Amino acid sequence: MDKSCACTGVRWCANCRDPLVREFHRMDDPVQIPELLSTRPTRPTHAGSNPQGQIHDFDLDLQSAPSHPTFQGVHVFRDFLSAGEAEQLMAEIQEAPFLPAQSGKLKQHYGPKVNFNKQKVNVAAFRGLPKYVSRIESRLRELTSQDLAGDPMNNAALRTALETFKPTDAFVLRYFEQDASNLDFHRDDTFAYGEVILDLSLESDSVLTFLECNEAAPKTSHWTCVRVPLPARSLAVLYGSGRFTWDHAILAYDIAETRTSVTLRTLSEGLRESDAGKQILDIARGDRVPD
Repeated sequence: MDKSCACTGVRWCANCRDPLVREFHRMDDPVQIPELLSTRPTRPTHAGSNPQGQIHDFDLDLQSAPSHPTFQGVHVFRDFLSAGEAEQLMAEIQEAPFLPAQSGKLKQHYGPKVNFNKQKVNVAAFRGLPKYVSRIESRLRELTSQDLAGDPMNNAALRTALETFKPTDAFVLRYFEQDASNLDFHRDDTFAYGEVILDLSLESDSVLTFLECNEAAPKTSHWTCVRVPLPARSLAVLYGSGRFTWDHAILAYDIAETRTSVTLRTLSEGLRESDAGKQILDIARGDRVPD
């Protein structure tokens, strides 16, 4: 019984959802998302509209979730790229091959190889970052030096977080509606990666869903969710509590067309001071390439 995907373990896509296929390939059952997210939420949402939790909408004009004001650590730069710039970037991305990835996606990866279980990094295959990475970073710094929408204290926290941000890892992912491509709920590793995470959306709109559980209550009924729109050509920045406190995901029903994303990360503070980290930073800056 063949499956035409790269999924293993609990990962899933349209090609391996059949329980018989999963059993044949010794795959685990997919991790269930909370019931309040089992179908695509309708808008507008408001407190009390979801009997098993609360879903809140992030307002791009206010750069906050008005019905959940304590949600912080996310800033979305709408129209981060012009249509022409996005088209040029897509052409550059297309120059490199994509590889099959889990959860119905394709991927390109530029960065050191990380063994998250053993907390080790391997620099041997890292040859540097694509040229477009520096353009994305420069544009972000230009925009954050100007006045930003939203709460001034949150914006100050973003600027502070960016002081130690230097891209050392670029992950390009391509999602397909017909494959039910998705990114399961997770919090990015803190051994390998630092505070700031950037996610640039190309080709189509999507939604980044954040999830927080009240640890003092049963997980089946006390979830809190914030839905952050990701318009095509926008850049989302995760920092602070949005990076460290909340899980985030791209849910399959939020992929309406093909979507390509570029995710940029930086080294954790601990790794930056290590010999391997210093080598990674040198390569990322283009100062040298390993033998």
